[in-house]
Amino acid sequence: MAKQDQLITENTELKLRLVKCKMVSAINQGLKEEIQELNKQNDVLKATCHGYESFLRTFQVKVQDRNVDRAEGGLGENKLKELRNGWKQKQGEEKLNFQKL
Repeated sequence: MAKQDQLITENTELKLRLVKCKMVSAINQGLKEEIQELNKQNDVLKATCHGYESFLRTFQVKVQDRNVDRAEGGLGENKLKELRNGWKQKQGEEKLNFQKL
């Protein structure tokens, strides 16, 4: 009888441990889902930050080019490229309009 009581006690303890393990497992699963959501948000923020950094670099180049323009009293290389591209685009549009006539 003592052996049976010991086995019943051990069985009860094991059942309690199983319940605790299931609770910990559920908590872990919830934490994993939270971590995945945070990783997604982090990826979005990284992409946004990269976009801002890219814009800032472009803006810094424009500001530096403008400062060079003022210092030299003329047009900087970037401004010339910008004007050439605009002129080429305008010429292309005029060519299309002329062809339509």
